[in-house]
Amino acid sequence: MENISDWFLNTIRDDEKKGIASGWLEEKRFLVLPHMSRTLKHILEGGSVIVLTDEQREWFGDYIITHINQHHNGRPFFPIVQIKHLHDMIDSSNKDGGSFMPIVNMLDMMYSNYHFWYIGKNNARANFVKNNRYQQGWHWIFDENDIFSSTDEKLDYKLLNLFKLFERALLAAMLNKISLDI
Repeated sequence: MENISDWFLNTIRDDEKKGIASGWLEEKRFLVLPHMSRTLKHILEGGSVIVLTDEQREWFGDYIITHINQHHNGRPFFPIVQIKHLHDMIDSSNKDGGSFMPIVNMLDMMYSNYHFWYIGKNNARANFVKNNRYQQGWHWIFDENDIFSSTDEKLDYKLLNLFKLFERALLAAMLNKISLDI
């Protein structure tokens, strides 16, 4: 069984040979791998993931949800969801100067073990997911984590590239082809 670090590097290099420009991930892998591994472990241990994005990347949240659990994949569905109305609830609560606790309480009733996967700029939604117990989620906050820059002309391509790599890692981990130890 290959460890995720070796698998990640080999997969990136194989993709490069096929013409898929993923070399940028090789230099960022030490920033990406700990969070990816933790998220994969969370899912495989029965946790769920709620995808949350900023307004500009809502299309990407839709893309993740549409592609991660396609019925024809011949495998079980993964507990990765998006709650569309959650965006509005967070924005409204922030605008009114209210607390996020009613939203947290609602989510705690709906899901017993969840993390957030946030994609976007640092805003009220990012602050919501960074709040206390959600820090274990996977946060792709632009201009903050040295992985994604909001001014990068290839940002959308890089988001899709990393998502596809995550999806492949999730399947490999589920089939015990890779170890999640870094």
